[in-house]
Amino acid sequence: MFGVSENTEVTAEAGELTGTEVADAFKAPASQEELDRIVQARLDRERKRFADYDELKAKASKLTEIEEANKTEAEKALARAEAAEKRAAELETRTLKAEVAAAKGVPVNLLTGSTQEELEAAADALIAFRGEQKAGPTSGSLGRVNSNTVKGTPGEQFADFFTSNLSS
Repeated sequence: MFGVSENTEVTAEAGELTGTEVADAFKAPASQEELDRIVQARLDRERKRFADYDELKAKASKLTEIEEANKTEAEKALARAEAAEKRAAELETRTLKAEVAAAKGVPVNLLTGSTQEELEAAADALIAFRGEQKAGPTSGSLGRVNSNTVKGTPGEQFADFFTSNLSS
């Protein structure tokens, strides 16, 4: 079955032997019982060698399960942390928008940006846009057109218009 040349070194259980020493030390089994005994001895030797294989396999499987469970918990914790950071950043932006809107007197929902500088610039642009606007024509029943510039909020403009037209 196996050919061993003179130059080949083979490791035997008793120690290192060269090819010729192995050939001289080898003796073919004389009977089937002797061959069965040799095979059984080798099987027993190999079984002893791997006796704890099932135990090690079970431990490796258990370790893999634990690592997967820990990995899953770590991933869940990471996802929760990322969601919390996102909510915190969103709340900071909302708070900042509310502060800038209150300080500048503009509606919060019209502000754009995420930093204080961006929000203040957007508020200043809205204030400049709102600024002094020419009023359009008034009601045709009054028979006149208002060409004066109007200041203030629409509520203040309405109050001024209403009081000036009722007093005349």
